[in-house]
Amino acid sequence: MAAQLPDCFDNWLSSFLLSHLVDDVVSGIDADSEAPTTIMDQPMVTVWKIWKMGYEPFQEAGTDTFILSTPSGNMLWSSDNAIIRDLFTHHPNVDAPVEFWKFWNVYGPTIASVQGNEWKAHRRAVTAGFGPNMNQTVWKETQHQTETLAKHWIEKYQAIIPVIRYWTSRLALNIICSGFFGMKVKWDSDDAAPLPAGHNIPLDEALPKFIENLAVYFTVPTALLGKLPVKKFQDTYQNFTEITSYLDEFRAQVLDNVEAVTAKKNKNILESVVLAGVNGKDPLPKESVLGNIFFSLLAGHETNGGTLGFIYLLMAIYPEYQQRMQKELDNQLGTRPASEWTLENDYPVLKRGFLGAIQKEVLYVFNPASFIMRKALNPVTLVDSHALYIDPERWLDENDQDLATATSFGAGGRVCPGKEFANVELTASMTTLFKSYSMELVVEKNTVDECGGDEKLAWKQTRDKAIKMIYDDLEANITIGIHKDIRTRIVKRA
Repeated sequence: MAAQLPDCFDNWLSSFLLSHLVDDVVSGIDADSEAPTTIMDQPMVTVWKIWKMGYEPFQEAGTDTFILSTPSGNMLWSSDNAIIRDLFTHHPNVDAPVEFWKFWNVYGPTIASVQGNEWKAHRRAVTAGFGPNMNQTVWKETQHQTETLAKHWIEKYQAIIPVIRYWTSRLALNIICSGFFGMKVKWDSDDAAPLPAGHNIPLDEALPKFIENLAVYFTVPTALLGKLPVKKFQDTYQNFTEITSYLDEFRAQVLDNVEAVTAKKNKNILESVVLAGVNGKDPLPKESVLGNIFFSLLAGHETNGGTLGFIYLLMAIYPEYQQRMQKELDNQLGTRPASEWTLENDYPVLKRGFLGAIQKEVLYVFNPASFIMRKALNPVTLVDSHALYIDPERWLDENDQDLATATSFGAGGRVCPGKEFANVELTASMTTLFKSYSMELVVEKNTVDECGGDEKLAWKQTRDKAIKMIYDDLEANITIGIHKDIRTRIVKRA
């Protein structure tokens, strides 16, 4: 799989916003010049496409690590795994550039946008909800949601799946809604529960629509958003007010039962964050309570939804890997029904096996965040070494000390508190889908005709086209993803 794809991903040590850096770097470039340009001469819109750069900037620089120096500050850019790993061990001297992440403060400060003791208070609130009880909920709900989604694809779309990323994002959101709020979301709107009183849009519809138009929300003052005669503005405002109302109601439900919720041994994310607003020595203000709930929803469903989208697509493109994984699933699970698959016995085995290797490789090559930034708050010394090359088999040997740095969930002090939640979700979804179904590329009849009836050649051309689309049409917004239709089919295994 990896041999067909870009052979590294990039991590950033940033001391200022990327946009400021790029403005400084390209400000003196003559747009009309016919002189050959390098990657560093590209306009800002190109520099933001970090994933597509691959190793090219390092080839041009002749090194795996270099520093871009401008009047605004210095930025270290590295593909060296030893340096990347080292940076994450230097927390808090090397920390996230919180000024950048304040973009996500829709309601108030969140775990992503604060530092020091304030960050510790936010982290305590969020991590309290991630534990064994939550993992069990995720394991079971992911199995249910994945199986019902597969049936929905077959019954409603005749097994031809339109834009996989849309569906996998919804899948991740449905799972989060169950884990966070106890909501049971169904795939068929005809079977959906009635809307709660005072609401016009379900939360699972309002949230993705609002996220899609976050730029509108931050550009237009909220006071004007719902009044200007522009449909996108009004829709964004309606989705925002609906989400706010839902979060307020969820918060109120916990506050109305503080004693009972406090006494619970295992709390969900919502409960732990809300209680952090009333208990403890550093209670979070209401704005941060809502902010952390929203940010957890956003981060959890965008990242895992995108990763599942890539996994499902890539298994159709690389059936040899899909079949190897399915053989492993058959060996581990046998003929046991899904209700007998356990988090305690089956999850660890699957995570260590080829299914887990596929997860890690996809997260490595298609890092959901596209790039990760860190800011040096104090002087830091880094050790020089050689970068590693991608080897998809590397993930099968957990004792290999030369493993490349996998930082999809961050590392060190800023490691994602929902890492295990995400891993359980990915494993349960892949297990449920690929134990009973296979993903295939749809080979169009006209492609077969163009290949003179040679179906193998037609499939190869379809595969080549799909690989090219993954590279050419990959979009970087909040996370990276393919939002165009690479036609795939879901097929029941014999």
